[in-house]
Amino acid sequence: MKYLLSIIAALIITGCTSTPLQDRPAATVKSTVPPKYPIAEVRNKTEGFVTMSYDVDSYGRPNNINVINAKPEQVFNSEAKRALSKWQYSPKVVNGVAVPDKNLEMTIEFNLDN
Repeated sequence: MKYLLSIIAALIITGCTSTPLQDRPAATVKSTVPPKYPIAEVRNKTEGFVTMSYDVDSYGRPNNINVINAKPEQVFNSEAKRALSKWQYSPKVVNGVAVPDKNLEMTIEFNLDN
């Protein structure tokens, strides 16, 4: 029993230690989710773009998403924000530790050709 407890304790302690990550100067995209083209805009043959500012947290999740420019205004904003919020990033790493990356920008285009 003592032996089993020693093994379990060793596994827990080993599992809690972490190897430092390799430094990464900025968050990088791991996976994307494409935006859905609004049906009404397909019917109207509307194209455009949405430029957003956002942060990526230390777990690689986008947050604080804000629209900074859009053409046409307000047409694709909510879908662009929804799509970007589902993207996954490899976080920025400084001195072996994942940290938030702030004030990033991304433009999502809405083209009927794609």
